[in-house]
Amino acid sequence: MRLASRIVGASALVVGAAGIALSCYALVIKSQAEALLRDLTTLTAGKSSEAAARQFTERHKRLLTSRACERDYCVTGFTIRNRWLSALRLEPQAKFDAWFTVKNGKVTEISASLMRSMPIFPTFSASAGMVTEYAEYPPHLAGRLGHYAFPTPIGKPYLAIDLDSEASPIQRKRAFAFSFRCLVKPGWGCNLSCDYLPLAWQDWKAEVRDSGFPMSDFNTLYPNNARCTP
Repeated sequence: MRLASRIVGASALVVGAAGIALSCYALVIKSQAEALLRDLTTLTAGKSSEAAARQFTERHKRLLTSRACERDYCVTGFTIRNRWLSALRLEPQAKFDAWFTVKNGKVTEISASLMRSMPIFPTFSASAGMVTEYAEYPPHLAGRLGHYAFPTPIGKPYLAIDLDSEASPIQRKRAFAFSFRCLVKPGWGCNLSCDYLPLAWQDWKAEVRDSGFPMSDFNTLYPNNARCTP
């Protein structure tokens, strides 16, 4: 009996220690993501210098995952993944990506995305929030989008946002207001893009409503979206 009690007690200690370690791990990667986003948004497309981009890279070099250069521009990317949480099947794979483009000595584009694996969707295997800020829209987008735009087909499990340098500071702040809960949240769920970009979701939903799209259909396509209301 004493041996059995000791084994049970030791097992409980191991489980408890593992739980504490995973909680600490979740806090660390969430803090890393918040710091990466905070520093990314200190860069401004069309204004920030190549020197500022180099400083950003040096500050987050442990998260650097890609760098591709052509003759006059370079794209540099950074990634944070929930490796241990997904490896232990505590939650699906999730990652936060941030990247920027430097061309002719200036930051011309910055982007960020938060994605979580959701293989239940037939045409897109993740739910996500994605933001790209351009100094000016590339030719294939110029004239088609507003300064704060949502090129997202209604019904998709993601929200895509495009901005240019004419977007207001408030619009920019709302566009990049990621919630990192779904990067470290135990269990499933996180199947709506409002879980990733809660403020931009509200702006997009208002735009959809103002366009005349039937909100009854919207609510059918996004069940349980009442939780997205602030």
